[in-house]
Amino acid sequence: MPKALVAYANGSEDMEATAVASILCRGGVEVTRAAVVREGKEVVLSHGQRTVCDANIADCKDQYDIIVIPGGLEGSQNCANCPVLTELLKAQQAAGRYIGAICAAPGFVLAHHGLVGEAQATGYPGCSDNIKNYTGEGTTIDAGAKLVTGKGPAFAIDFGLACLSVLVPAETLEQVKAGMLY
Repeated sequence: MPKALVAYANGSEDMEATAVASILCRGGVEVTRAAVVREGKEVVLSHGQRTVCDANIADCKDQYDIIVIPGGLEGSQNCANCPVLTELLKAQQAAGRYIGAICAAPGFVLAHHGLVGEAQATGYPGCSDNIKNYTGEGTTIDAGAKLVTGKGPAFAIDFGLACLSVLVPAETLEQVKAGMLY
């Protein structure tokens, strides 16, 4: 069973965090919702939703098939400023495993820490200046770079499905889409 870590920080965009975690679970992926805070497991998302995560980021020591960073300006800044998450992302890339980011996160987290490089990527307009090969698409998968990116909240479901598509067989992806009436 594939494993995913979804980073939840104070200020993360509600739809982007929730959609990707839900879609991955529907596809049979073991999802760890990790609170990117100094202590505890609770975060307050960008529109006030309080969420109790499965673990604190400091306790996430497993090997994950994908690590996903939702957007939201404040949430992305909090993720970018978390040394534990930064080290997990760098190790993930060095091991050749997938990273996903949407909205402000591709530019403000991944590109900020040198994790986009020459990869094709998208993100929220105005938050993508650091992305050299910005596509502007709703979602972009760069399989060679093991990078899945999304543009913003309106693309949260597409982004979640793109993240799932790199982890499971096409048949499973189609079953999830059908179950969601996508």
